Amino acid sequence: MKKYAGVLVRYDNKCLLCKRSTGQSMGGEWSIPAGHVEKDESPRDGARREFYEETDKTIGTLKFAGMIKRYNREASKIKGLMYVYFSDSPEEIIPNLETAKDGEEHSECGYFGKDELPSPISDQLNKLIHIVLK
Repeated sequence: MKKYAGVLVRYDNKCLLCKRSTGQSMGGEWSIPAGHVEKDESPRDGARREFYEETDKTIGTLKFAGMIKRYNREASKIKGLMYVYFSDSPEEIIPNLETAKDGEEHSECGYFGKDELPSPISDQLNKLIHIVLK
């Protein structure tokens, strides 16, 4: 089973979401900076690395928020698990998609409150966001 990891940044009771670029996995969907956990890498370290590669920004302390099941196209079988971590940021972290190593994976990013989440977004991520945003 594949392992994925990502970071949900909370600032001013809003969370950072990025829209996946067309042609990428989950193209057009809003998500968090995330990706595959490499061999011999912990999910927390993978989340930190993926966040940097996709935003060109470092992240502070990471707390475990939960897991999201990733299904095959038919939604009949779990193909992987995504470990989601969150970080309370004292300042707004603005991704630099132009300078990030994997910045092309997203077309735009923004901060959203739980009552203004963009669409489409997965039900599982939506639930985690509502738990993390008070």
